[in-house]
Amino acid sequence: MKNLLYWIANLPTRKGQYVRENLVKIGMSADSNTVNKSFWPVKTALKEKIVVLYDALFSGDQPWLENGHYWDDFFLLKVNAKYLLEELERTYFDKPAVLKPQLNTMFDQCLTFINSTHRIRQLNAYYVPIFSICTLIHVISRVNQRTGFGNPALDFLCGSEGADNKFETLIESVNHTFLIDESFSGSILLKNAAFDVILTCCTTMLNINENMLMDYMMANVNLFDSITQLLIRCPASHGYDVCLLLALLLQYHKYDTSNTYIIRFSVFDDEVALTSLAQVIGSSLNEYNKAYDIERTANESSSWWSSLTTFVGSAIQSGTGNRRMKKVDDCLLLAFYEAVHLNRNFISALTHTATNSWTTKGSFLSNTDALPPLIPVLSSASMLAVQDQTDFSNMDDFSGSNNLLSVFLEYCSIIQQFSKNEDMCNTTKLCYLILLCITEDEFANATMHDENVTFTVYLHKAPMRHRKRSSEKNLPSRPLAVALLDLMMEFIWSHMMRNFPFDLYTKCIGIIQRILSFQKRTRTRLSYSWRPLWNALICLLKFLQNCESQLTKHRDLFQLASRVINIFNLFITFGDTFLRTPEAYDEVFYETVRCYHVFDNLYAFAFRYANNDNEFKESALKLMVNLTNIRLITNHFNTKIETFSNTQNNPLTENQVLDLIRNNYDTLALKLHDDLDQYDNYSEKTSEASFFANIARNTIGQYRRQYSLDTNSSVQLSNILLNEVPTIS
Repeated sequence: MKNLLYWIANLPTRKGQYVRENLVKIGMSADSNTVNKSFWPVKTALKEKIVVLYDALFSGDQPWLENGHYWDDFFLLKVNAKYLLEELERTYFDKPAVLKPQLNTMFDQCLTFINSTHRIRQLNAYYVPIFSICTLIHVISRVNQRTGFGNPALDFLCGSEGADNKFETLIESVNHTFLIDESFSGSILLKNAAFDVILTCCTTMLNINENMLMDYMMANVNLFDSITQLLIRCPASHGYDVCLLLALLLQYHKYDTSNTYIIRFSVFDDEVALTSLAQVIGSSLNEYNKAYDIERTANESSSWWSSLTTFVGSAIQSGTGNRRMKKVDDCLLLAFYEAVHLNRNFISALTHTATNSWTTKGSFLSNTDALPPLIPVLSSASMLAVQDQTDFSNMDDFSGSNNLLSVFLEYCSIIQQFSKNEDMCNTTKLCYLILLCITEDEFANATMHDENVTFTVYLHKAPMRHRKRSSEKNLPSRPLAVALLDLMMEFIWSHMMRNFPFDLYTKCIGIIQRILSFQKRTRTRLSYSWRPLWNALICLLKFLQNCESQLTKHRDLFQLASRVINIFNLFITFGDTFLRTPEAYDEVFYETVRCYHVFDNLYAFAFRYANNDNEFKESALKLMVNLTNIRLITNHFNTKIETFSNTQNNPLTENQVLDLIRNNYDTLALKLHDDLDQYDNYSEKTSEASFFANIARNTIGQYRRQYSLDTNSSVQLSNILLNEVPTIS
C-alpha cells in the first residue's frame, strides 16, 4: 500500500491529478505521510430527526414546500430544547435576515397547532414560542439592554403585520387551555405549558410597565375568570402559577385606572376561590415553618463539634460571597399582600381558613447551601409540576386549629431574624406591610381579639446571649392579637443594632399603634401581659439616645421616638378603657416612674436639637410636646416617693410604690392629647411605590433566570416531555 501511494504521488501532472482527486473523494489521501489513516470514508454522526428539521428551517430554505408533512413532524417530535436555543441564538447573530421570515412562519404555525386536538403537537406548539421569546430576550439583552423586548423584537418574532391579532389569538388559546377538563389526558402538562407561555410574555421586561405584551393581557377580560377557576379546581397543581401570574398582572400600571385586573380583583367575592388562594399561600408558609423547625431541632441536638464546624463553614462561606437566605417565594407574599390590600372579602379567608398540608408547586426559592435551613425546594416554573402533584385523597389539616394568619405570624418570626441580609430585609418589610393592612381592617381586628377564636402560634426567637432559646412547644391557645404583639415585641428586642432598620421599626410601631387604637375605640380588654412590651419600648428609647451620633446622620429619630411616646400617652390617657385590670393601669405609671431617667434624657436630647437650626428641629419640638404628660407624672410621683422614702429606713418595695401611685392620682394634673388613637391610613402609592416596583423587578428576574440559557432548565423540560409522551394521546 505504501509503495502504491508513493507511485501515485509521483505520477505525471495531469494523470496524477486525476487519480489524487478520486482518492480524496473516497476518503483516502495521496500523501505518503498519511498512510496510517483508514482506507474507508469518515463516518459522520447521525442526527435526530428533529435536529434535521431545525437545520432545514434555519438554513433559510422552505422545507414545508417540498414536504407537506414538515410541520406535522416538527410538532410531533420531542423538542430538543438545548439545540433549538443554541441555533436560535447563533442564527440571530450570524444570519438575522434569514432567521426573521423563518421565525415568523414558525410562530404562525405554533398558533395553528396550539389549537390542535393532538395533545403532543399542542404541547410542543406551546414550548416552541417560549424558547423563541426567551432566546430573543437573552440575545437582545446582550446586544442592547435599553431597548429590551420592544417593537423590533416583536416584529422579529411574529412580523409587524397582524401582531396584535396573533398575540390576541395566543392569549385566547391559553385561556381556552386553562378551561380544559382535568380528566383529559395530559391536561396538567398542557396547562403548565400555557402558564409558561403567558408568564414568559409577562416577564419580557424587568420593568413591567415597559412590557408592551402586558397590554394584550389587559385586553383579554376572560383571563381573570380562567385563573380564578383554576384556583378552585386544582390549587395544588397550578396554585403557585396563579399566584405568580396574578401578582404580575396587578403590578402593571397599578396606579392607573387602565389596569382592569385591579378593579376586578378588588370586588372579587368568590368565597371558594379566595379560600383556595389562602390555602395555596398558607401551605407554602406551613411547609417552610415545619422544615425550619426540623432543621433547628436537628442543630440543637447536634454535638458541639458539629456546631463548631458549621459555624466555621458559615464564616468561610460568608467571607467568600453574599449568601442568599432561603424563604418563601416573594410572588406568593406579593399575591398575599395584594389580596389583603385590595380585597376586603379575603379577610374572612385569612382569619378562618384551615391550611392544608399539601405542598404547592414552586413554593420556595432553590438554594441548597443557604440559611435559614429549609427542605429541598421546587423553584422552577410549570415544567416541574408533574414531579409534585398532590394526592387529594390523603389531604388533611396539619392542625385542627390553625389558619393562614397564625401560620404567617410564625413565618414572620423566622424571617425577621435574618433581616440583616438585604433580600430578607425586603421580605420582612413586605410581611410587615401585610400586617399593617390587616391591622387596619376592623373585621380582622375583631377576629384577632375574639377570645373565643384562639390559636396556638409558636414564635421563633433569635438566639441572644442574655437569654436561653425557648424549646417549649405546648403553648396555650390565645387570640391572634396576643401573638402579633409578642411578634412585634420580639422584633424590638432583637434588632437594636448599629445597622438600625429604621423603616422596619416604623412599621412595627405602626402595627402596635393600630392594635391599641382598635382596643381603645371598641373598649376591648385583651388578656395580655403589657409590662414586657413597655420595657421593650423604653429600651428602644434608651438605644436611640445612646446611638445618636450614628443614627441621626441618616434618619429622623425624633419622629420614631414620638411614635413610641404616643403609645405611652395612649396607655396613660385611655388605659382605663382597654386595660383588663386596674392593676395593669397602675403598672403603666410604675414603669414610667421607674425609668424616669430615660424620659428625662430623651427630653434633654430633643431640647438640644429644638434650640438649634437643623433639619430635625420641628420633629424635636413635637417630641418635647409629646413628653409633657410623662414629665408631669415622673415629677409628681418622684416627689411623693422621695418624701415617703425619707421616713423609711429601707428602700421602697414595688408594692409600696404602687400604693403611693394609687393614693396620689387625685393630685395629678395631666394634659389631654388629641387624636392619640388616630393614625394615617396606609397608602402604597405615596410611600411604597418604589419598593413594590423593586419587588416586581426581582420577581421577574427570578422567573427569567429559570429559563436562562446558562441553566439546565431546558434539559429538565425535555426529559419531562419525554416521560409524559406515553400518557398523552
